[in-house]
Amino acid sequence: MLLNLGVPIVGPVFTLALVAPAHGWAVARQLIGDSIKDGQLFWCAIGLCAAGVYELVTALERGNAAAPVLQFGIVVFCLLAFASSMVVMSCLLSGHYGRPVTAAHLPQAHRAAGTFSRVAIGCSIVSTAVAAMLFGILHILLL
Repeated sequence: MLLNLGVPIVGPVFTLALVAPAHGWAVARQLIGDSIKDGQLFWCAIGLCAAGVYELVTALERGNAAAPVLQFGIVVFCLLAFASSMVVMSCLLSGHYGRPVTAAHLPQAHRAAGTFSRVAIGCSIVSTAVAAMLFGILHILLL
């Protein structure tokens, strides 16, 4: 469980924090913030959903008695993964097509055009937290 939850969520943050000794904490904080602003947590949520679906399918193959609950879990994880992928695609397209218009008006707009809206950032945090909690609950229940 630590491998499936810790590596995709906490691993990248700690890796970016390794920049701090060489470049300072201000640069490390900026890199960590930028990675969250660019929707990278959506990819963590999608990966956690894939791991959850794998565990549920494995439990179904073993003949677990709670098959309807496991099937419902597969649907929930698939919907969460699909919603995360749609939001990240929509935000990336919006940022891509908004970049030339914004860049024409502001010289530093190219930095702001690639970032997601506050709502999308909040959605990425919530979707990752929900996927992590569901996966954790699933993993504990299937033991």
